[in-house]
Amino acid sequence: MANQDSRKLELDCHSALESLPDSQVLVIGDLMWDEYIRGDALRVSPEAPVPVVLMEKEERTPGGAFNVVHNLFDLQVKCGIAGVTGNDENGRAMADAARAKNAESIHLWQADDRPTTIKTRIIARNQQLLRVDREYAKPVKKELEEKILSELEKVIPTYKSVILSDYDKGMLTQRVITGIIEICQRHNVFVAVDPQVRHFKHYKNAGVMTPNEKEASDGIGMQFPDEDKDAVQIGLKILKELQLKILLLTRSAKGMILFETNPDSDTVTCHTIPTVAREVFDVTGAGDTVISVYTALIASGTSALVAALLANIAGGVVVGRLGTATVTADDLKARIDDDHLKYRTFTEEMK
Repeated sequence: MANQDSRKLELDCHSALESLPDSQVLVIGDLMWDEYIRGDALRVSPEAPVPVVLMEKEERTPGGAFNVVHNLFDLQVKCGIAGVTGNDENGRAMADAARAKNAESIHLWQADDRPTTIKTRIIARNQQLLRVDREYAKPVKKELEEKILSELEKVIPTYKSVILSDYDKGMLTQRVITGIIEICQRHNVFVAVDPQVRHFKHYKNAGVMTPNEKEASDGIGMQFPDEDKDAVQIGLKILKELQLKILLLTRSAKGMILFETNPDSDTVTCHTIPTVAREVFDVTGAGDTVISVYTALIASGTSALVAALLANIAGGVVVGRLGTATVTADDLKARIDDDHLKYRTFTEEMK
């Protein structure tokens, strides 16, 4: 990029971040509690060859799709939340957590056939020893599918964009996924998907998908990419088979590839964006941060490329922090410079 182009790109990025409060995003997906039991493991149990953890602290935070809400909240984006919980105290506590975030709207459906999902991690000296999942992940009943779609038909048109956060815990069935995408299409609402491999083919006609390389290759039935050209072919196949306009393929230490279909020709504009992470401590939640930043920016009128560049910066920030981290607009503004805005553009034929 020439200096003049670089300066314009920096200005575009700053302008995009200033527009974040104008965004409205509805997060729909699987809700759960992330529970942490922290302590010290000083001896081995006499009952079995396992460590005995002396608990020092217990904490929990709403997770799953709620991680996306955490990210949007810290970006000062107006957001709502929709999901399924059990008919239990943990489900009611989830509603309290949403109210504490000042969610624009809260749509939680209680299912009598399942508990609210809880994932308990036992940690000693910053090392996770064990995870215990309490869940019932079968698809929700047809009556609840009807109820969900009926309410979302009224709610979705009040938002500029929707994020589907799919953890395959039963809420986002094929019928619910396709129904949500159809509602979004009818009302011109942008829909972004953080995909689950098992549901890959259900996301047809979404506005954007943000899979990592493993999700992308497994979901479309191709080998994990060894080289850049392999990743490009995977992306092109996803675009064609799922009829997507945009694909944002995250590649860990290799950065991202943004694919944009060109409506006037059978070509795809590809932008390879190198990683900007300086250190990697924890990749937990990085995907939630990427889709949150990208979707919020698109909802405020930002171009796909600028949104991807800023999402890439955001991903680089959170992997340098321990635990499920988030970013603020100020975090991103502080990193807008030539080193963080590199990319290469080329065109591919849609085969």
